[in-house]
Amino acid sequence: MQKLFLFLLLSVCFSMAKAQNNLQFNRVVTISADSISSCSSGCADTLLFRSFTIPANKVLKIESINFIAGNYLLFLNSTPFSKTSSNITNTFPIWLPSGDYSIYFATYITSASSTGSYAYLLSALEFNVVD
Repeated sequence: MQKLFLFLLLSVCFSMAKAQNNLQFNRVVTISADSISSCSSGCADTLLFRSFTIPANKVLKIESINFIAGNYLLFLNSTPFSKTSSNITNTFPIWLPSGDYSIYFATYITSASSTGSYAYLLSALEFNVVD
């Protein structure tokens, strides 16, 4: 009898508990930019700055970011992404909630800038957050 009562009590508790929202696939998102820089010294601190907004009730799942960076680092907001030779680790997927974001190349030392090709491609999936 006690086991039956405990089972019924747990069943009622679980049925009353609300799970997290569900995700519904919306679309594929790509953000890309490329440029050839002929500046070799005293160049801009940032290159190829792009901003994007993830609307309310949506999330973005970044699957990959591929880039050619020269002497610059690629940043998503203030988080750097690595080239394979650095000690920065890139772990995917990266989930972003609704809000404003930016992606860009930057250097901490303008004298370290160099001529060359710069490009990135961010590939992501956008989901609707539904009840």
